Amino acid sequence: MKKRVEKISLNLIFLKKLKDRLISTYNKPCLFLDIDGTLSDFQLDPTESYIPTKTLNILGKIISKQIPVVAVTGRDIDSARKLFESLNLPIAALHGLEIYLGNEKELHTPKNFSEISNIYKILAQACISYPSLLIENKKSSIALHYRKAPELQDIAKKIILESQKIFPNLKLIQGKFVYELLPAQANKGFAIKEVLAHLNQYEVYTPIFIGDDVTDEDGFYFVNQVEDGISIKVGQGLTHAKYQLQDTKQVHDFLELFLEHIQNYDNNIKGNNNLDGEKTCLN
Repeated sequence: MKKRVEKISLNLIFLKKLKDRLISTYNKPCLFLDIDGTLSDFQLDPTESYIPTKTLNILGKIISKQIPVVAVTGRDIDSARKLFESLNLPIAALHGLEIYLGNEKELHTPKNFSEISNIYKILAQACISYPSLLIENKKSSIALHYRKAPELQDIAKKIILESQKIFPNLKLIQGKFVYELLPAQANKGFAIKEVLAHLNQYEVYTPIFIGDDVTDEDGFYFVNQVEDGISIKVGQGLTHAKYQLQDTKQVHDFLELFLEHIQNYDNNIKGNNNLDGEKTCLN
């Protein structure tokens, strides 16, 4: 059941909980982050989205502390990479259909589904009378955006449902001002599980997943099944997530505090090691 969630107070109370978990286990945290509506503000045109430089800088510093940061997004791999500029981080794109670990290493790539090109033609014909509707062909899935004309939601739904009747093997998901048809195996929860399993071959990590949309609920659900997993929803509404942040600004503030906590944790470990060394020398 979805439920109302606990708002995170950005006064280190939440990070104290995280600190207690880190102390009680040897697990490192691993950040799984949605992009649109989480790291970047929602734009009427998806191509105009961007991640603020200050957020990119914080992510870079977190990565430099050997904390994995993984993007989990409905975007295709190329548009997602552009948003992260010089950061070479793992990306689970197309809701997990396409997973890259960085440096071109891939867990798996999506198949090109012949249905998608056929659906594109059908949607293009159906949308002639509705130029405000945006069709996004992701090769392995296809999305119909009505963000420029929210009043066309019912029309967009009717159009996409007609296409699904022709290709019932594709599932329909609804996000913020968008309907998308994609293969059944596309699932952010499965994507997080797959990346986490790969990372856990080398060290045990605790997942923290932050997302804002209905399409992130599969990710929240999976993370909640992992011991000490932390799920965070951005924005209002019923959700599987255990915690809530208000907007992308609070996500930035959370990441800033998270980095500060990691730095303090590292310094404490180094300090304890130095003290042990001094005791050894004194003895």
